[in-house]
Amino acid sequence: MFYKSGIIYKSTVIDEYERFGVRHGFSAREGGVSTLPHTKSLNLTMKLGDRDECVTENLSIFTRAVTGGVLDDEAVVIASQIHSSHVRLVGRSNRGEGTRVPRGEDADGFCTDEVGVFPIVRVADCVPILLCGLSPEMKPIVAAVHAGWRGTVAGIAGEAVRKMLSLGAEMSSVSAAIGPHIERCCFEVGEDFVLSVRDMAGADFAARHISKDPIGEKYHADLASMNVEILAGTGVSSDRIDVSGECTMCDPEKYFSHRATGGKRGTQGAGIGII
Repeated sequence: MFYKSGIIYKSTVIDEYERFGVRHGFSAREGGVSTLPHTKSLNLTMKLGDRDECVTENLSIFTRAVTGGVLDDEAVVIASQIHSSHVRLVGRSNRGEGTRVPRGEDADGFCTDEVGVFPIVRVADCVPILLCGLSPEMKPIVAAVHAGWRGTVAGIAGEAVRKMLSLGAEMSSVSAAIGPHIERCCFEVGEDFVLSVRDMAGADFAARHISKDPIGEKYHADLASMNVEILAGTGVSSDRIDVSGECTMCDPEKYFSHRATGGKRGTQGAGIGII
């Protein structure tokens, strides 16, 4: 289940790790300092019209909201997102990438087991996923993923789980929260999309997650169900996967949506860290 806490949205399956120092949150549009109509008000991405200083302040506002004021933009790690399945291992040496120091390697996901690091992924219809697990010694390992359709089909969610396991997470402890994104109702796709998914993941996978609207005869794709299947395929228990169910395109006043605005928009974000 997802619920609102201040300016952020949280998942109950990730909340269970708070006693180990884990803090997480998904943002919407409200609570920031951006004043441009298309980025108002908590835009988390630079080069979309806001001054860089404004976006940095928004990143700090978001981070403080998630961590109860313990961390700010000094702890943030962001990267140029390239719609890949690449998940970076990051640590304290990466703190401030994209805010205080230049960005590091391009990626669409982050994984860490170090305290005081706050990776953030940014989305505006794509799927944000936050994950957490524990080592046998009860040490938390966390991950944040930006899953566009290409990254989704390429299995970035599964790659994040594998990175977590490489740091010592026990498979039985891993939980995942899939945040607001463009849902099947609005994610109309063409024949070329269907063929691409078939080529990348097989015809059976495509058939399970892409179907025609019985009225309009248009194809619609379900990114949430794709990611749920991929996570379950890596061993994440189905009762440990939380899906928000909110559609960013259905509610562009609440969320930034690329499709709803023709690309003139800001981005919300998802972040997770160990404090």
